[in-house]
Amino acid sequence: MTLPQLYKSFTQSFADISDSPAADARILICACLGITQTQLALATDEQVPSEKEAELEELRKARADGMPVAYLTGERGFYESVFMVTEDTLIPRADTETLVEEALADIVERFQEQDTVRILDLCCGTGCIGISVAKVLSECFDKVFLTLADVSDKAMEVCRQNAAGLIEEDNIDVTFAVGDLFEAVKDDDFDAILSNPPYIASSVIPTLEKQVRFEPVLALDGGPDGLDFVRRIASGAPARLADGGLLMMEIGYDQGQSAMKILKDNGFSETEVIKDLGNNDRVVKGFK
Repeated sequence: MTLPQLYKSFTQSFADISDSPAADARILICACLGITQTQLALATDEQVPSEKEAELEELRKARADGMPVAYLTGERGFYESVFMVTEDTLIPRADTETLVEEALADIVERFQEQDTVRILDLCCGTGCIGISVAKVLSECFDKVFLTLADVSDKAMEVCRQNAAGLIEEDNIDVTFAVGDLFEAVKDDDFDAILSNPPYIASSVIPTLEKQVRFEPVLALDGGPDGLDFVRRIASGAPARLADGGLLMMEIGYDQGQSAMKILKDNGFSETEVIKDLGNNDRVVKGFK
């Protein structure tokens, strides 16, 4: 089989499971064969290496069965970095970059007179939010203190590896905390608490598209109405924030008004809902 034939076969296999079957095919083939997408595009009659045929077939079957591409390649690009992912972590998504960009704008505007800034990434998973924010803030502050917290030991191991591989800046100080929300977090004067908590209603999870159901339920299930963690974080955050501190959370596409009310009920001011590029509710924020 030639590479163009393989590419066509993969694309056809993924048509029913993916919105981007051709892109999925390119990523998996190139990752397996160690070639660039340009090399794949320019291939004409090059044969698929016989020693790779079995591995390629396993990848094709797994993706056709719904396994996300990121779990098959072990990585996902997010903001300005590529993060290691496993089946123990939520896969970073482009929608979450909305939170990163909004957080950076608010933190720089609010705390630019400070020499240092303290950030907590709660329910951190891969660490994509906290690490991405900290790397940019390292150019704006003398010192960035970043705490990455998650309830999952396995997710935290992935997060540690991402931090070790991606944080090269000398002025970023990283602390890891394993526990249920705030229970393992020692600091109580954060300038910003950022979180992508579980926010999908329990009853909705069985109806999610097949590939999403490969992701850890622990990172998805937000309780009966999807807002359990929003409530818990909003109630616990004031005791952990410095005066004027920012709380920012990712939310579901239809949870904006409910989430904003939760923040207001817990004493937050200047509450706001930010929409993503698809014009859906995506982030709720407020200040202590």
